[in-house]
Amino acid sequence: MQTLRRWQLDSSNPLLLQLAADARLCSTDYADDQSWELSPGSQESPALVLQTRYGGRAGLVSLVPMWDRDGSAIYQAQAYTTPPKVTAFAPGYICLHAALTPQLTLEAEYWVMESHAVGARFTLANTGDEPLTVRLDLFGHVGMSGKEQPVRTLKRPDGSSALALGKIGNLRPVVLLDEAEPSAPETVLPTPKIGRAITVEARKKAALRWVHAGLTSAEDSLALAADWLKRDWDTYFKRIAQAASALPVFETGDADLDATIAFGVQQLVQSIFKPGRALPHPSFVAVRGPARGFSPRGDGSDHDRAWAGQPPTLAYLVSLGMASIAPNVAQGIVRNYLAVQQPDGWIDWKPGLGGQRQGILCLPILARLAWGIFQYTEDTPFLNEVFPGLLRFFDRWFQPDLDADGDGLPEWQNEQQTGYVFFPTFASWQTWGQKADIRMAETPDLLAYLLSEAKSLKEIAYYLHNTSAEKQLEARINSLTAALESLWRDSRYAYRDRDTHRTAGAVQIIHDARGGDDLIPAEVLDPPNRLIVEISGGVNLAPRLTLRLEGADENGQNISETADSAAFLWAHGRGAYTSRRVFSRLDRVSLEGLSRVYRVDVHTMDTSRMDINTLLPLWSVGIPQEKTAALESLLTDPAHFWRANGVTMCSAQDANFDPSNTSGSGGVWPFWLTLIGEGLIEYNRAKLAAQLLKRLLAVQTAVLKEQKAFAEFYHSDEPRGLGERDHVGGLVPLHLLLRIIGVRIISPSKVWTGGPFVWDSPVTISQHGVTVRRGSDRTLVEFPSGHTVEVMNDTWQEIVDSKLA
Repeated sequence: MQTLRRWQLDSSNPLLLQLAADARLCSTDYADDQSWELSPGSQESPALVLQTRYGGRAGLVSLVPMWDRDGSAIYQAQAYTTPPKVTAFAPGYICLHAALTPQLTLEAEYWVMESHAVGARFTLANTGDEPLTVRLDLFGHVGMSGKEQPVRTLKRPDGSSALALGKIGNLRPVVLLDEAEPSAPETVLPTPKIGRAITVEARKKAALRWVHAGLTSAEDSLALAADWLKRDWDTYFKRIAQAASALPVFETGDADLDATIAFGVQQLVQSIFKPGRALPHPSFVAVRGPARGFSPRGDGSDHDRAWAGQPPTLAYLVSLGMASIAPNVAQGIVRNYLAVQQPDGWIDWKPGLGGQRQGILCLPILARLAWGIFQYTEDTPFLNEVFPGLLRFFDRWFQPDLDADGDGLPEWQNEQQTGYVFFPTFASWQTWGQKADIRMAETPDLLAYLLSEAKSLKEIAYYLHNTSAEKQLEARINSLTAALESLWRDSRYAYRDRDTHRTAGAVQIIHDARGGDDLIPAEVLDPPNRLIVEISGGVNLAPRLTLRLEGADENGQNISETADSAAFLWAHGRGAYTSRRVFSRLDRVSLEGLSRVYRVDVHTMDTSRMDINTLLPLWSVGIPQEKTAALESLLTDPAHFWRANGVTMCSAQDANFDPSNTSGSGGVWPFWLTLIGEGLIEYNRAKLAAQLLKRLLAVQTAVLKEQKAFAEFYHSDEPRGLGERDHVGGLVPLHLLLRIIGVRIISPSKVWTGGPFVWDSPVTISQHGVTVRRGSDRTLVEFPSGHTVEVMNDTWQEIVDSKLA
């Protein structure tokens, strides 16, 4: 593994030692994936402990090595002459180095062979002049339902022993150690272990290997473990090293930052699964860790939300991150969406490997994604293949059922389509949210996505010489651009009412009234607006009721509107209803069937609140320069969006801003930060994009140091990771990082690089055998053939290895 980057990492560094099968190299099991976490140990804690929960079947299972040298036990990290440090890692593989004694060093290599097997090779090196004998004992500890479960040793036909971990859910895991010493058959040990002594000759090396296998019978587990022990591991380690050459390696001059990026890349690759029964191409899961991966049904259809499909917000980050590493994976994620496309163009928001569907229309981001993947792969057949389906999907967004007022500006049909259900204007499921029905609003984010899709599709059509599609898309771009500009209000893009096209604040009409009362506010509304009726109290069951609103429409004509309890959105003991009609006067509110234990509030729909969606048109590319400047001013204002850890989701001036996203809207989410960063790059604000990304990288590094994990998102102001631990959405946004550094390595013989270098210090990126060194004024490219090219940082340009041309 000499080709892997060398590290010296311990618990004081950023560290993430989760291990899972690398789908590029081995089989994966979506219904029963067993992943592990390694603890190198520190001070009095045991060293080199490998742990799992078998996807939630167990409380905690640990495999712990203990060494014995001349009667002295080496078990705790502090007992090692040199405690273990991580020296190399790749997807599915971690290598550590330590010293058991001054003369006896240890190389410990942990490797996940497949979803059901993991093992380690301990290589001892004797640097002294005399032979040294040492004993290894491998202990198993199984915690189930708060109790320690007995572990047995089994005698194998060859006389050696195996460690049987017992029944763990439907598994019967077994651990085999090369040439483990015999023990009494079927022995239940007070200190369950298998072991053997080994002598290392002077100035020589010797290795011990062990394998854990987890299948549904002990016999099958034994057979699988034995099979892996028979194989030549060096062959597989060479494959791991070769596959690792596809991973971008960053050298920034900051070792902690380099480690954070590298662990992010490792976890990105480990999120990938091979195709399943319901999706024909590779996909990913959001959280791949020891507590997840087991499907009691056996088909994955019962996995929780983190494993229940590929949401487009994460697909964008994962696919673009994987595009230069494994193009087939990145392209496969797009192909999966098209595989579930319906004849009318509809694509589900979250198709899953277990056949899961979200039942809502996908975020319009797939063409932008496909075009972005192409920048890394330059795979023209891929564009030819996906373009027709992507165009049908785009056109589906303009069907009448998605554009109620027929103005060419579609509306979201469900908050979940946005990927974030905490925007204060809506936030229907949150007790603090306004709970406006998103179908009643026209929004700048949806227009930004659609405009980006149209422009990406036009670029693809131009590249493919499809002139008819290009003309069609040009017309759509013009109409979407005009629609977006119609949302400009007071130096920003804003929400507006779907029908009146007005942006208005809230007017409180009724507050904390009793449910059984006949409410006669006789309130004149100027400007006319929709009403939001909120009901609270009682129990969690939705009450049976009939709401009747009476008043006048915009023209002063008497109107009434009726809704039953099914028309309300109920959550956390509260219900909310947004009127379908616009009222200029509200005369009466009656709630037939609602008891007096309930409380009633009525207010108008507030479309004036500001969140990150006001900035998203930056990403769509093509807005006027003066509007770009206004949005940049908003973005960089700490009183609104520019916070210590990046761009936050809601203006800090909003009453419901919460930097932790716990009781309001906020936090820093890498998907939206990526979109804003890409938008800044498109408007020649790469240096500002770099500043934005550095804020995120700083908090990710701090969290990785403290918590030894990435997080789903991050606190706006404090160095804290929030949401789900080890979530792929909280990894380093690799695509944005590469764009900011200005490097795209296509193959061992081709690189795109150049343009202004906006990082504060020189950066070196190695991938596919190519090394690119970027500095303040010039860039050096070294190809694996030995050919080197040095260029000035003036323009973005293609560099090809002339030796292979």
